[in-house]
Amino acid sequence: MIAEMALLVGVIFAYHLQYEQPAQFSLKSTEFAYLFILIALRALRFEPLWVILSGLTAAAGWLALLGHAVASAPGNPITWDYVTSLRSIQIHYGGEFDRVLALLMVTAVLAFSLSRARRLLASAVAREQAVADLSLFFDESVASRITHSEAQVMAGQGELRQAAILFLDMRGFTGAAARLAPDELIALLGEYQGLLLPILKAHGGSIDKFMGDGILASFGAVSPDPAFAAQALRAVDAIWTAVGHWRAQRQAAGLPAPDVGAGLASGEVVFGIIGHGRRLEYTLIGDAVNLAAKLEKHNKVEHSRGLTTRTTYQLARAQGYAGSKELRTARRVGGVAVPLDLAVLG
Repeated sequence: MIAEMALLVGVIFAYHLQYEQPAQFSLKSTEFAYLFILIALRALRFEPLWVILSGLTAAAGWLALLGHAVASAPGNPITWDYVTSLRSIQIHYGGEFDRVLALLMVTAVLAFSLSRARRLLASAVAREQAVADLSLFFDESVASRITHSEAQVMAGQGELRQAAILFLDMRGFTGAAARLAPDELIALLGEYQGLLLPILKAHGGSIDKFMGDGILASFGAVSPDPAFAAQALRAVDAIWTAVGHWRAQRQAAGLPAPDVGAGLASGEVVFGIIGHGRRLEYTLIGDAVNLAAKLEKHNKVEHSRGLTTRTTYQLARAQGYAGSKELRTARRVGGVAVPLDLAVLG
């Protein structure tokens, strides 16, 4: 870097030799502008130190040219008339000071800009890493909301959404837990969750929380989705297919192969933050959340794998869902005051 700048200054110095003029003739060279180009090129390294080094070298080189021109002049090369300095090879200290100052100011601005850009880049990388870390504990969309929120995250913040709520539960988990060793039980849960989560996310679902062997997921709650009910039913259909293959593989291996039950409801829910102080939690609140859990339990009464309300099923059909489900009318669901028309999901 120093050698490049020294070479350019040397070329400028050689001008007075090439044209057989006094040394101060070199100070009139238009190649002075190339010093700024070399300084700017150092910015491509994205390192302020190199820009500073290049700028200081350029300033030192120009001062060296100025010193040589003054020292080697046969007479007095200095003029205090700016016009005279422009029309002759005489040296005006003010003009030369401006040149050196311009070199130093451009160097300082570039170095400051690079330093600021590096801090912004580090901040952006740290934020993305924070999203990745939070995604281990929160749904990715929730983690992104937390880290990109312009306002302070605090309890009491909430948004009203039209959404579908899906409650999934592993059937026979209690019996399996009694027979399996702790590591085998955790492996079973890991397989189960690893099977269902990609399906839910592929259909636009967000994981609200894990409750042992239960999973509470939402569609259209974290981010609005005009087809939330249809997406939820498509996710359930895909889950049945995947769970069928998974159970067959485990049965073939002589391992416990529990089934999965589902309850799906839709309606207005509040997606927001609850808690106090430094212990906060994003959650879903609304009748649809409670109804989804009750419908999952009601599967035992209906001898079904999954249930939703007729209203949710018809809404899904209106949103583009093409599947056909059995309807059962006027069913009494525990904890619900009025009879419900239900659609059997499987």
